Amino acid sequence: MFSEGLMHGPGTYIWADGLKYEGDFVKNVPMNHGMYTWPDGSTYEGEVVNGMRTGFGMFKCSTQPVSYIGHWCHGKRHGKGSVYYNQEGTSWYEGDWVHNIKKGWGVRCYKSGNIYEGQWENNMRHGEGRMRWLATNEEYTGQWQKGIQNGFGTHTWFLKRIPNSQYPLRNEYIGDFVNGYRHGHGKFYYASGAVYEGEWVSNKKHGMGRLTFKNGRVYDGLFSHDHIVEFPSLEGELVNYPDLPSECAVRSQYQGSSTSAEVIRKLDGSESKSVLGSSIELDLHLLLSMYPEKDQPEEKRQAEYAVLRNLTELRRIYSFYSSLGCDQSLDNTFLMTKLHFWRFLKDCRFHHHKITLADMDRILSDNQDIPVEEIHSPFTTILLRTFLNYLLQLAYHIHHKEYQNRSPSLFLCFTKLMTENIHPNACRVKGNLFNGQQETLYSMNYIDKCWEIYTAHCRPNAAPPHELTMKMRHFLWMLKDFKMINKELTATKFVEIIADDNPFIHDGIDSNFELELVFLEFFEALLSFAFISVTDQMTKSCLNFPNDDSSGNKHGSTYTVTNQHRSPSTATSQGSDVRDGSAKSPASKLAFLFDFSKIRKPEPKMRTAPSDERLSKVNFKSSGKELTFFLSQNEKKEKSKEEGKEKLNMWVSNMCIFFVNTFFQAHKCEEILKEKVKENRLRHVALAKQRKIENEELEARLDSLREEEAKRLDDEVDITVIKEPADTSSSQLTPSPTKEEAVVFPSKPISSKKKKK
Repeated sequence: MFSEGLMHGPGTYIWADGLKYEGDFVKNVPMNHGMYTWPDGSTYEGEVVNGMRTGFGMFKCSTQPVSYIGHWCHGKRHGKGSVYYNQEGTSWYEGDWVHNIKKGWGVRCYKSGNIYEGQWENNMRHGEGRMRWLATNEEYTGQWQKGIQNGFGTHTWFLKRIPNSQYPLRNEYIGDFVNGYRHGHGKFYYASGAVYEGEWVSNKKHGMGRLTFKNGRVYDGLFSHDHIVEFPSLEGELVNYPDLPSECAVRSQYQGSSTSAEVIRKLDGSESKSVLGSSIELDLHLLLSMYPEKDQPEEKRQAEYAVLRNLTELRRIYSFYSSLGCDQSLDNTFLMTKLHFWRFLKDCRFHHHKITLADMDRILSDNQDIPVEEIHSPFTTILLRTFLNYLLQLAYHIHHKEYQNRSPSLFLCFTKLMTENIHPNACRVKGNLFNGQQETLYSMNYIDKCWEIYTAHCRPNAAPPHELTMKMRHFLWMLKDFKMINKELTATKFVEIIADDNPFIHDGIDSNFELELVFLEFFEALLSFAFISVTDQMTKSCLNFPNDDSSGNKHGSTYTVTNQHRSPSTATSQGSDVRDGSAKSPASKLAFLFDFSKIRKPEPKMRTAPSDERLSKVNFKSSGKELTFFLSQNEKKEKSKEEGKEKLNMWVSNMCIFFVNTFFQAHKCEEILKEKVKENRLRHVALAKQRKIENEELEARLDSLREEEAKRLDDEVDITVIKEPADTSSSQLTPSPTKEEAVVFPSKPISSKKKKK
C-alpha cells in the first residue's frame, strides 16, 4: 500500500540481494510487525522498529538447526530469550542476553543431559551457579570464573548406596577452588562417615588438617600429598575408603610397618570389640563414669546388647524421620537433623517426663565441645551412632533414679524407654510441620527467615552455658510487639496452641510461661497461628490480585530443593541433570510457587486421563449400568483430586498471607522501629555530647572572665596601695583639725556657694 507516494501499511519488499520483507511499513520504513526471509532460507518473524529487529520475535536458521525466540534490540539478541541448538530440543539456553552475548542469569542444558543454572559473563559461566553432570552423577554449586570452578563452592559425588547403610553415600567437598581444583581450605565428607578438614593443594590434602574417622576418633596434624606426615608409608586409599579393612590393607602392602598399622587400627576402629561393630561404636564413657569402676564393663556390655536387640527398629525410625521434609534423594539416603530429632522426641513423648526439649539439648551437649550457638540449632546433623548415643543418655537421665539400686541399670533404663515411649509412638507424626509431603516442602521455605526472627528474640539463659533460648513469655511479648495479638489470635488461644502437646504448660487454671521453647515448637506454633489469624476476607483480597502469566514465572508446580550434600570437582565442566520443571525456568530459584488463579478460576469441566478413556471405550458395548458405574468411579476420583488440589492451594495461600504479608512484614516494621530508636538514641547521645562540650566551653569562658575580673581587681588594689603612702605623708605634715574645726569646715563651702549665687 502507498500513501502520498510512500509505502505505508502492509506490503512486501524484496531487496536486490534477495532479502525479502513482508509486513507493515510506515513512510517507506519497515515498522511494527513483519517477517524477514533471507536468501538462504533463514527467517525472522516478530516486532520491527525502523527496519531492525527490535522487540519480541523468533529467528530460525536454515543452514543449522538453531532457533531463537525472545527479545531483540537493534538486530541483536538482547533481554530474555531462549536459543535451541538442535532439532530434538536437548541442547538449549534460556536466560539473559546483552547484544548477542550470554550475560546475566541463565540456564544451559547440554546435549549430554548436563545442565548449568546460574550467572553468565561473555558467553561463559561466571559468578554464582550450579552444575550437574548426568553421566558421572556429580553436582557443583558455588562460584565460577570464565567457565571454571573458582572460589568457594560445594562439589558432590553421588555413589551407589549400600543396602541398610545409615550414611548418605556421597562424597562431598565444601571449600575453596582454584582453576577447578580443590585448593585452599576445605572440608571433605566421605561416604563412610569420615571427615577431613584442613588445607588442600591441587586436589590433595596438604598442610595442617584434621581427619575424623568413621568411628569418631580424630587425627590432628600435618598432611603431605594426601599422606599423613607422621605415617608416610600409609596410602591415601586408607583414608579415601574408610570402609576397607585397614588391618588387611596395611598388612598386605606394608608388612613392616607394624606401628603404623596399630595406630590406624586404633584410629579407624578396626580393633573395636563392640558387638555393634566399628561403624556404630557407642561413646558411653560419660555414662559409665556414673557407675563404680567394677560395674562399668558389665553395664557397657548389657547396654550394647540392648541397642543391638532394637537396632533394626531404630534404623527404620532413623530413616523415617530423617526423610521427613526432604524430596527424593539420588542415593535414597538422608541425614537426620536436630529438627527431625525434636519431632521424634515429641512424638515419643519424651517431654512428658518433666523435661523440656531445651533441657534435653543441654544434657546431650554437656561435655561434648559443642559451640554454644549450635546447642539449639535446628540444622545440626545427627548420624545414626550419635542418635543411638543420645537415646542412651536420655534413657539414663529419665529413669536412672528408678533403677539406681538395680543392675544392669543402663540396660533397664533403655529397655523401659523403648517399651513405654519409642515402640508405641515412633513414626506416628504429629504437629503441623511434617503433616504432609507437599505442605512440608512449602513450609521449609520459611524456615531460614523464621530462624533469624527466633534468634533475634531469644534471651541468654541464666544458667551455664548461657546459650540463647526463648521462653513462652518472650514469644508472647514478640507477638504483642508485632501487633499480632488481636481478636482472632488472643492470648488464651496462644496458650491453648502451645499447650496442645505439653501437659506442664497449662493445668486448666494456671499457665507456666517460664518453659523454654525450641525452634520446632516455635515454628509449629506459627503454622497453627496461620489458620487462626488469616481470615476469609484477607484470603479473598489476596486472591483478587491480577495474575500475570506473561511474567515468565511458571506457577502451580513444586520445585525440589536439594539441601543436602554436594562434592569436589573436575577441572572441566559440562553440565548437570535437573528436573525439567526446575531447569527450564530461571525463576525456579523459588522453591515452591503456586497459582492463585487456580483457586479463583477452577475449571468447570474435568479432564479424563487416557487410561480412563480407554476404559470407557472398552466397556462401551457392555450394559448401561456398568458404563455408568465406571464413569461415576472416574468422576469421583477426579473430583477428589480436584478437591485435594483446591485444599492444598488454599493452605498455601493461608501460609503465604500469614508469613509474607503479616509475620515477616511485622518483623520488618519492628526492625525499622528499632533502627529508628537506635538512631534517636545515638542522636540524643551526640546532642548531649555536643551540649556538654558547649557547656565546657562556656564554663571555660566564664572562668577566663572571672580570672580577668579578679586580675583587674587585684591591679586596682595594687594602685590603691601605691597611692596610700602619699596621702599619709601629707596628713603627717598637716595637723589634724580639732573636733570643732571638723564640724565647722563643711559649712564654709556651702556659704561660699550661697554668696556666689
